[in-house]
Order: sequence, then structure tokens, then C-alpha cells
Amino acid sequence: MWLSAMSRLTLRCSVSAVCVLLGCGASPLTAQTDTVALTLDDCVRMAVAQGPFITAARESYSSLIESYEQFRSTLLPQLSLQGQAPGYLRSISSIVQPDGTTLFTPQSQATSSLGLALSQQIPLTGGEFSILSGLSRIDLLEEQTTFYRSTPIAVSFRQPLFQLNTLWWNSEEEDLQKEIAVRAWVEAREDVSLDAVTKFFDAYLASMTVETASSNVAINDTLYNISLGRYNVGKIAENDLLQNELALINARTQKVFAEIEFERASKTLAFAIGLPKTTPLKLIPPDYVPIVELDPEAAVAQARANRSDMVSFDLERVRAERAVRDAQLSHSFSATLTASAGLNQRASSIPNAYVDLLDQQQLNVTFEVPLIQWGGGSAAVGAALAEQRRVDAVSGAQANDLEDEVYAQVKNLQLQQLQVGISAKADTIAQRRFDVSKDRYMIGKIDVTNLFLAQDEKDAARRSWVQTLRNYWSGYYRLRRLTLFDFAENRTLLERPER
Repeated sequence: MWLSAMSRLTLRCSVSAVCVLLGCGASPLTAQTDTVALTLDDCVRMAVAQGPFITAARESYSSLIESYEQFRSTLLPQLSLQGQAPGYLRSISSIVQPDGTTLFTPQSQATSSLGLALSQQIPLTGGEFSILSGLSRIDLLEEQTTFYRSTPIAVSFRQPLFQLNTLWWNSEEEDLQKEIAVRAWVEAREDVSLDAVTKFFDAYLASMTVETASSNVAINDTLYNISLGRYNVGKIAENDLLQNELALINARTQKVFAEIEFERASKTLAFAIGLPKTTPLKLIPPDYVPIVELDPEAAVAQARANRSDMVSFDLERVRAERAVRDAQLSHSFSATLTASAGLNQRASSIPNAYVDLLDQQQLNVTFEVPLIQWGGGSAAVGAALAEQRRVDAVSGAQANDLEDEVYAQVKNLQLQQLQVGISAKADTIAQRRFDVSKDRYMIGKIDVTNLFLAQDEKDAARRSWVQTLRNYWSGYYRLRRLTLFDFAENRTLLERPER
């Protein structure tokens, strides 16, 4: 009944080889002393404050807001300095004479001008109002004569009639795009939070597996030594001893793999929250779950009010409506009104160009009436209307899908709230059952098979409890992402980030 020395040597060599190949021994994380203890809240807060992914989201938001502010600046009064550098012309030109005849006359002249213009667009009507002041100079080189033309002030107005007000529609679209940018920023922040939750529980589950494996190694080592003593006095069979030794070897192997996985997961988490990847981490699981009263209809209402998708649907509808209006106006009567009034004068010297100023006025109305389009106008309008109906249908379907997703997530989170308590109770029971089984094995009341069954159930219950915690917190942050609303604190998450 003595255990084969060769079989025991083979088993020990096997575990030694695994340890060597996988770098068994002191983990690089345990060799350092500056361990950082982090809770789930710490990781989420650090990820949204300094993580690499939030930086990318913030810069994307800043780019969109800068583009919006650039557009809004074009709606403010624009002051510009306009001019022409001295230009030279030498040619033979056709000149109309006082008697109506035309002569080809050599010309040699230089021209230049300088002016100041203030303009203001009018989004309500699509027109433009401007004020101009300028001075022009012409030098007739062959006659050696110089003339100046002054325009101390000139006021002009241009107004398209029965045409698409492009400025107004652009303003509507830009306002919606800005609102989308704000909400997309908050959604990106919630994505970062959810990613931090996932990586936290990946790392915590790996660290818990290390702890469980270490505990199992110690327990199985003790059980093996006890079994070896019982085998030596003939109380158990060789098969039971081999089963104990195999369990010990498996526990040591699992511990090695668990340490490798924890090192990988902790590096991934450290990078996501803005810490050096080599920072040793000690993860503290949440000791509570916020139990909140969830109403699916209220959650759907918050999603409708807050999500960027809803604003995107509005933007698509505005664009479709604009296309319809453009098609209708582009194939019908249109006109443009241009009017200006001011003062001007000409003289051979600058001072005299501002003396005895003369009035100047201009009024023009240009129009266009399509007469024959061979059905092109009605076809363009029909195509735009069809696209508008398509946009309405697609937007309605997507909005319905979003509402269904929110509703399902609320139900899932309600279930997870119940599962957390059940899993915690199951973990406590499984741990107690294993402790009892171990004590009974020590006194020979149960066999090793029942003991290892209790150990496996203990480990499974522990993992199930952590997985349930993970599912709850992931579901909690996923619902925040879907609705941009914090139901635990009963507040909206919409806010403008600092740039």
C-alpha cells in the first residue's frame, strides 16, 4: 500500500515545470510596496478626470464647439479693410465718343483703392446690410493726370425674394449640431465610466481568483499532508492520496495562471484611469449597491429628453424639410432686391474729393421665372418629399428601438438588484458548507470527493457573487448612458465640459 515514488516524482516535476514556464514565484506586483488602493468610485472618477479616453472625447467636443462658435461669429457685424494695390494697364481700348462713334485709343494708366466695409447678415430674412467708406485713385500716365473718387459713406441692402433663406436654415442646423455635441460629450463620459467599471471588475475578479487559489493551495497542502499521514497508517487508499496530491498541483497551477491574469487586468485598468501601467493596485469591491426605484416609463422619458440620438433625429428632419423647401423654391418665381444710397465726389486732389459731395442711389430688382422645365421641378419636389417620408420612418423606428432598449435595461437592472442579495447569501452558505466539510474530513466523517465538491461549489459561489456585482454596476452605468440621467441621485447628467 505504499505510494509509488515514481508517480509522486512525476507529479511534482509537472508542477515545477508549470511554475518555471509561467514565471511562478513572487509576482511583480507583490514585489513592490507602493500599492495603490482603489474603490470602484475611485476608478470611475479617475477615468473621467484623467483617463486617455476622456481626453480624446473632450478634444472632439472642443473641436465641434469651436466650429459652432466660428459659425455664430459670422452672424455678428463683420468689419473689413478692402483695397487694391496699384495696378498698371497699358493697351488699346475701344472708347465710345460723345457723338456715338467708337475709336480705338491707346491707354496707359494705374489704379488703386482703399476702403472700410461693415456688413451684417440678417438671419430672419436672409438679407445683408452693409456700410462702406472708400477712396479710389486713377493715374492717366500719358496725360500725367491724377483723379480721385471718394465715397465717404454708402449704405446698401441686398434681399433675396422667394428664395431659400440659407442663413436661417444653416443657423437651425448649427444649433442642433451644437446640442448634439454637448450630449455626445456626456455620452462619451458615461462610456468611459462604463469601461472603467468593466475593467475594475475584470481586475477585481482576477485578484479574487488569486486569493481563492492561494487559499486553496494552503488548504490542499494541509489536506495532502493529513492524507499522507493517513495513507502511511493504512486508513485511506492510494487513490485518495493521489486525488489529494492532484488537487494540490491543480491549485498551484491555477494560482500561477490567476497571478498572470491579474497582472494583465490590473495593467489594463491602470492605463484606463490614467496611472502608470506598472502601478500595483489593491482593489476594494463596493460594499453597497444603490437600490433605486425604477419606472420604465420615466426612464424612457428621460432618454427621449436627453439622448443625442433624439436631437440627431430632429436634425435629419430639419435637413429633409430644408431639401423640400429648396426644391419648391428653386423651381418657381424668384427675385433679388438690391438698393444702395450714399455720397461721392471726384477731384484731382484728395481734399477736393470730399468737398461738395454728390448723392448716389441705386435700386435693382432682378427676377427669374421658370417657364418650361419638362417636369423637372415637380420631380425634384417629389424626390425631396419621398426622402422626407423616409427620414420620418427611419427616425421613428430608431427612436422606438432606443425606447425598447431603455425599457429592457430597466427590467434587467431591477432583476440584478434582486440577484445581488441572493448571490451574497449563496456565497456565505457555500463558504460555510466548505468549512463544515473540511472539518468533517479532518475527523474522517466524509471522503475526499465530497470535500472537493464543496470546495468547487465555494469557489463557484464566490465568482458568481462577484459576477453579479459586476452585472449590477455595469447595468447601472449602462442605464445612465442610455438615459443620461442618474436615478440614484435623481438628476440629469447633462452639462457643458470645460475646454
